[in-house]
Amino acid sequence: MSSAFTPRVRWIIIGRDSDEHGTPRCQWCGGPVRIAPGEYSIQHVRARGMGGSRLADTGQPQNGTLVHGTGTTGCHGYIESHPVEAAERGFRIRQTQNPATTPMTLWDGRRVIRNPDGTLTPAA
Repeated sequence: MSSAFTPRVRWIIIGRDSDEHGTPRCQWCGGPVRIAPGEYSIQHVRARGMGGSRLADTGQPQNGTLVHGTGTTGCHGYIESHPVEAAERGFRIRQTQNPATTPMTLWDGRRVIRNPDGTLTPAA
């Protein structure tokens, strides 16, 4: 299984990370996201690493979240350059952690679990 997000999985994540009006929202800062090249990316919560990952869930909805920018710009760039803060909020997890059971604190303070089916559940 590929560690990249397929177009289908990308749209599942974008839909999940959109507000009640259908506006895609950056899950780090809450700002609206323009779905255009260079304007957004899907953050791999558990990094795929150099050359990809053999873990089956790496390219699945539970391992991704919508953010502004690229790996070096916007909120995605901020997450990459502030690994401790990103880990505290669940935007970066260790290779040994399961993205479907590791809580994430979203921009609005909600703590959620990202499910394999592309939904969110409140974290305990």
